[in-house]
Amino acid sequence: MPFSKHSIHLISEGNEKKFRCLMEFISDDLLLFAMGFIRKKEIAEEIVSDVFVKTWKTRSNLTEIENLKAYLFVSVKNSCISHIRKNRKENLITLDGFDDYLAPTVECPESEYINNEKLNEIYLAIEQLPPKCKLAFSLAKFNGLKYKEIAEVMEISEKTVNNHLVFALKKLSESLGIRKKKLRK
Repeated sequence: MPFSKHSIHLISEGNEKKFRCLMEFISDDLLLFAMGFIRKKEIAEEIVSDVFVKTWKTRSNLTEIENLKAYLFVSVKNSCISHIRKNRKENLITLDGFDDYLAPTVECPESEYINNEKLNEIYLAIEQLPPKCKLAFSLAKFNGLKYKEIAEVMEISEKTVNNHLVFALKKLSESLGIRKKKLRK
C-alpha cells in the first residue's frame, strides 16, 4: 500500500522504488483531476509531474503530512489554479471563483454494458451540476476520495461534501429519469 505509514517513512528516507510505486498508484487519478481544470493533457501531465518532483524534493517532510493522498490532490489543485492565474493574467482566482471544472470522461469495465448514448446522457447530466457540486462528485466517484479527503481538497467541511453529493445524486437522478424504489413493508 503506497500510503501506509511505513511506505511514507521509506519515501521520506529516499527510497526511490517506493516513491515510484506511489507515483504509479496515484498519477492517473491526479491527471484526471488536473484535466478537469486544465483542458490540455500535456499541461496537466506537466503539472502532475511537477507536483511529484516537488514532493520528492521535500520528501523529508512527508512523515509530517497526515493524509498524503489529500495532500497530493491539494497540490495539484493549487498548481492548476496557479497555472490558470498566470495564463489569464488575473491575480485572484480561487476554487470559489472557479466555475469551469470539467468532469473527466473515464473508461471503466461497466461502460461496455452501457451504450454510448446513455453514457453521453450521464456525462451531460454531470456537466449540468453546479461547479463545486460537480467537483465533489468527480472527486468521490471518479477519483475515489473519501469525504474527509474531498473536504481537505475543496477546503470545506465533510458535511458540506455530503450535501454536495446528496444534491448531485438527486439532480442526476432527476436528469436521467431514475426514480427511487419504494420500500415494501
